[in-house]
Amino acid sequence: MKTTVRWTLSVGLALTGGFTGLSHTVAAASSETSPAITIHVRNYAGVAPKTLAEAEEVATGIFRKAGLETQWTDIVLTAENDQVNSADHPAFTISDIQLNIFPRVMSDHSGLPNNVIGLAPGTGPDRGIVYVFDTKVEAFFWRMLSAHCSGRMDRQISKAKILGHAIAHEVGHLLLNQQVHSVQGIMRGDWGLMEMRDAAYGMLLFTPQQAEVLRVDVRRRNTQQETLRVAGLESPALAR
Repeated sequence: MKTTVRWTLSVGLALTGGFTGLSHTVAAASSETSPAITIHVRNYAGVAPKTLAEAEEVATGIFRKAGLETQWTDIVLTAENDQVNSADHPAFTISDIQLNIFPRVMSDHSGLPNNVIGLAPGTGPDRGIVYVFDTKVEAFFWRMLSAHCSGRMDRQISKAKILGHAIAHEVGHLLLNQQVHSVQGIMRGDWGLMEMRDAAYGMLLFTPQQAEVLRVDVRRRNTQQETLRVAGLESPALAR
């Protein structure tokens, strides 16, 4: 298995088609050293490298505004490790987030409504896996492009931006340790034209309160992992 690692030192979502509320969320970065999280990406859907790189940059910017740094590890899938439950995987710790981008066949078998493009399964503070369904991101992109062409949306948004925001949203569920959605910002449960307009202008963010919780949780994860490392103990087993 090969991995591509990049450091960026500055570091279930439902979609609608109508207008909702404009998100006035400006998350201030902490004046302290920004905590960092590692996100391992399995691109089962075969999203174009340029699109995926841009999506990671978008998510990086969102987390940076929340005071977090991100390290992205793109796992290059091969014939030996291209199965979801493959035993050929890196050793993940509590500080690692596993992002799986699924193709149509997996999204069709998920049993989720058509307007749900992401999922952060399970409960508890130490979860580490999120899913995003590429074909549903693609379908939503074309709906937004149609809205732009018809004049219902004043700025076009790329697939990469939609994907990046979806990734940040699902990872947000893990770090916030909650499945419920907020009434504003990137953690809204329903995204429509107004949210995508905000996203296009870089305004769909975590709220200041959410950003604080994100930083606290990442520091907790990193501290717990460092404590285990110093003690010579393994991390708690994480689902793969």
